Amino acid sequence: MLGLFKRHKPVVMPLASQSGIFLTVCEKIKPMTEVEFETVEQSLELAFEWLYQDPSRSPYLCGGHFSLPQTGVQPFHARLSQYLSQSVLPVILTNMHETVLRSLPAVSLTNRELGIVSINRGFELKQTLEPCRGSAFHFALSRYPDCRLFCLGIDPSRVKSKTFEYAEDQGCDWMTLEECQFRHRFQVKNQLATYLSHCDDLILDVDLESVMTDSGLHGDEHLEVQMVLRMIRQCLMSGKVRLVHLTGKKEKQIFSKQTKLILDEISTMLPTTHCAA
Repeated sequence: MLGLFKRHKPVVMPLASQSGIFLTVCEKIKPMTEVEFETVEQSLELAFEWLYQDPSRSPYLCGGHFSLPQTGVQPFHARLSQYLSQSVLPVILTNMHETVLRSLPAVSLTNRELGIVSINRGFELKQTLEPCRGSAFHFALSRYPDCRLFCLGIDPSRVKSKTFEYAEDQGCDWMTLEECQFRHRFQVKNQLATYLSHCDDLILDVDLESVMTDSGLHGDEHLEVQMVLRMIRQCLMSGKVRLVHLTGKKEKQIFSKQTKLILDEISTMLPTTHCAA
């Protein structure tokens, strides 16, 4: 699959009429091995040209690829701050939810309530002394007192009871995987609307693995794509979304129909998001 796209590298383009910027980030976080890192980085480097083989017809401008920490955090932060200052929507495809910690300094503003909507079967609230896989929102809430977290799609079978207790202690809101099924779409809409009304700015984080079916595991529950698209649409319509993170750790998640559907859905909302910024 990847070999077809190695001959042509995407060119980082200046801002034009598009109000969406597509960036890829590959970050090495414990306990990831060097082999795992190199494998997923190859996929992320080629993601833009796989998704949009004709850049002139892409709804997004290519914002480049960042390998952290090799290329340094400062260039990524500077590029992200530049785009945010120009009222465009950065859409970041990354291998780690912890990349949100690199983005928060550019998004978090004094005296403004920042919300994070996480569409994911897990909380990403692992309590550790330093960032590692699964700890993204533990550090986000610890470091940014004006930050609020709303998790959509939590699978109780995957989450320990002490994690639920910690989420409650941190003031997190959540809806379970069952509560996020299509038949409960109006309840989801109402709960999300209530949450959005208490936020000034928003980061949207989507776990691509949670949206995919895993054919290797019979009965493995996942979020319905139709519901995920509805959640994304509602968030973007609020005009409060400053940044979108799509997180996929494997090639099959990055190069998937679900990922393309999500990006296409976001692209249809870009003019609205741009006007609201």
